[in-house]
Amino acid sequence: MATTITRRQFGVLAAGGAAVASLGLDASQSAALETAAITWVSSDPHLSGNFAPVGPELDVPDLPVTAGQIPSDLRGAYMRNGPNPLYKPIAFAYPMDGDGMIHAVYFDNGRAHYRNRFVQTAGLTAERRVGHAIYGSFTHPVPIDPKLLQPGDPPGPFKNGAFISILQHGGKLLALDEATTAYEMTMDLDTLGEWKAGTDQPIRLGAHNRRHPQTGALFTLAYSPLRPVVDFHQIDATGNVARSFSIALAAPTMIHDFVLTEQHIVLFACPAVFDAEAARQGQPFLQWRPDLGTRIGLIALDGSATQWVDADPFFVFHFANAFERSGQIVVDYVRHDALVLGYSAQVHKPPTLHRMTIDIAAGKTSDVEVAALVTEFPRVNDALNALPTRFVYLPTLTDTLLQANPPSATFNTMMRIDSETGDVVRHDFGNKIAGEATFIPRGTAGEDDGILAVFAFDPVTEASDLVLLDAAHVDSDPVAVIRLPQRVPQGLHGNWMQTA
Repeated sequence: MATTITRRQFGVLAAGGAAVASLGLDASQSAALETAAITWVSSDPHLSGNFAPVGPELDVPDLPVTAGQIPSDLRGAYMRNGPNPLYKPIAFAYPMDGDGMIHAVYFDNGRAHYRNRFVQTAGLTAERRVGHAIYGSFTHPVPIDPKLLQPGDPPGPFKNGAFISILQHGGKLLALDEATTAYEMTMDLDTLGEWKAGTDQPIRLGAHNRRHPQTGALFTLAYSPLRPVVDFHQIDATGNVARSFSIALAAPTMIHDFVLTEQHIVLFACPAVFDAEAARQGQPFLQWRPDLGTRIGLIALDGSATQWVDADPFFVFHFANAFERSGQIVVDYVRHDALVLGYSAQVHKPPTLHRMTIDIAAGKTSDVEVAALVTEFPRVNDALNALPTRFVYLPTLTDTLLQANPPSATFNTMMRIDSETGDVVRHDFGNKIAGEATFIPRGTAGEDDGILAVFAFDPVTEASDLVLLDAAHVDSDPVAVIRLPQRVPQGLHGNWMQTA
């Protein structure tokens, strides 16, 4: 276990060598921690307010519980990743850029312990050496002055920030980016390096990967911005690559997420395509081309066969789940009319939860809007991934949040939506900003037998809490509200890491 650094000790640590020695830390430990607050500011709404990054890396035990009680049998860690650029970006497009910062709350015997750390990627290491940002944006690449690079530095033009999610598989903890290599972490959030999955080279995988309910194999996806192909790995339960294959696409396509059933990989190739020629002419590298429509691939688990089904153009960042029933594939997902990155996403129809049914034999789809409520970041009970589910947990925005014209991906209410009936149960946090919920399983009493973990931020007091909700009774008082030692910015995805 790493040395515990309290908030009081934090200022001492920042003071320099003699003070560091007084804490019993050696030079390598002090150098590994970021101690200074981030002082740069940006007019970008997704780099301001609670989207603004934080610098301090803390390690604080015995967090105060301000309401309810932490269940004494809760053992494990809730970890959540998110874009947290250390240096002011040269170019930035939410949610595609940033440095990874993992915020973790560890539970044991009714007590909670907070730790956060940057993911020490090769790109961040190079920028720390230079002292400022040198890489551009995923959507707006910027050439790098070669004099700033040393042998082994990523050549750019953008970097792998490993900031989108954090996943546990095969005894490994993985910080994930978008269609590139993952960084392996320890449970104490030390960065070990790029993950090789039992091979001799780091493998590429995506931000979202799905585990098969029977075999325990992890299916991973990585698209290419330069080639019309998507690559899959099947990684066995021990964390080693068992099979790899590729699926051809009509054009280089951005595919952020996919779903799995017991018999199929379900791939939505929406018309968000990369165009290198357009980029050379000064236009965005990532283009929305609705004339291409959406193609849905039903892929055999071993990649041996693919059936394509055509649909109208739309975009999907995130799926909740998929499963097979009576010759059909049922998919719960959040549907966007188009791909628009950043603040301007508000000019389009808000994204909402949909359920699509795919008739496998007929090659036809039907689609219904489950609830006409703005949302994103859908989650289910992960123990039922690729199996039938009806409850989707996801946030929405209500008028109890007092912020005027908040940027996209700002929410203040957690919902449980029944995809079979459309029934909605809400927990309104009022004037607090909430993010994605992660389902923590408690038992086998039902699909909703568990706890939701949600970070919530109060813009008035600038305090952040971890709120635990009863997944079966989302509208009830919280199971527990845990005060965190610093602001936790709006992030992206997290998971529950079970410990023995």
